Amino acid sequence: MGRRPLSKIRRRELARAAHLCLARHGMAATTLARVAEEAGVSKASVLHYFRTKEDLLEAALRHGNSALRDEVSALMKVARDPWQRIYAVIEANLSPRAFRPSIAHGWMSLSAAVPYNRQYQRIQTVIYARTRSNLVGPLRALSDESTAELMTDALISVIDGVWTRCGLSLGGITATDARAQFELLLDARFGDTPERRAAQSTMAEACRILMLSKGIAE
Repeated sequence: MGRRPLSKIRRRELARAAHLCLARHGMAATTLARVAEEAGVSKASVLHYFRTKEDLLEAALRHGNSALRDEVSALMKVARDPWQRIYAVIEANLSPRAFRPSIAHGWMSLSAAVPYNRQYQRIQTVIYARTRSNLVGPLRALSDESTAELMTDALISVIDGVWTRCGLSLGGITATDARAQFELLLDARFGDTPERRAAQSTMAEACRILMLSKGIAE
């Protein structure tokens, strides 16, 4: 396998630094100079790879979503039935690597700018389309079309809600409390079944193993 171009490595490092700055300081206070300081480079170096702050923050938005996207993909690969695929999405969103106040802060800072920035709108549209696709398919296998569409929207709303609470609440929200909200919604429509409980347990364990492989423990 060939080496990655140095420019791609540098851009990824700067995108990560920008995302960290957003989490700590918010959108307005995330300047090119502050990102440069976080990355240990000069402001001129940042401008060499990103022409504007908007370009840099777009990369930060992509970076912030990449870890979650990769975790959903990894869990989807081991999911074997519709319920496991649904819980792959839920567990990835609540993983100890993704579901943290610092990550939620960065997500919220960028999400607030989505209505005013076409680049962010395009990225957000892709993110929501991917989440919808991952959920609506297995839900169709478990219910009729209209229920699948409604439950997909409801689950996405819960995802947005628990992430907002994670970012806004002074005490945050634990992954356990967030799971309880998903379970309340699913119980209301599908009831408490052994198949669903088994799927939740299987994917929670798969997520735990995935996190351990990355050196992350709950």
